[in-house]
Amino acid sequence: MALLALAASTVVDIVMRYVFASPIRGFVDIASLAGAVLLAACFPHVLASRGNISIDMLGARLGKGAGRWLDRFGAMVTAGFFAVMAWQYVRFAGGLKSDGQTIPVLNWPVWPWWAAVAALVAAAALVALLTARTPREDAS
Repeated sequence: MALLALAASTVVDIVMRYVFASPIRGFVDIASLAGAVLLAACFPHVLASRGNISIDMLGARLGKGAGRWLDRFGAMVTAGFFAVMAWQYVRFAGGLKSDGQTIPVLNWPVWPWWAAVAALVAAAALVALLTARTPREDAS
């Protein structure tokens, strides 16, 4: 729903920009930050629903036990990747906060947006870790 609202707002901004020569003040800055938060919000859901791409050829050839082990291994690697990514986003948001970085037009602080991204990516790491505990129902 939020992504749809962002898309609709983009259309309104474009129409106002070209028809009335009056874009939504600060929209470009807000849209870029909101887009980052919305993208990060998708990660936990995709991992929980196991909607990410997986290749099961090796697991299918090696049998169910090996397939489950490979699924767990993949989930652990994914959890590690998202944990490192969350750590980097925490560092990034902290740097933005200490520098006092703001959105140019509206003068809002930027760090809370990136802190939200960090929290969502950390949630994705936790979800990936939890998926390592439960094998997929269709595991080889």
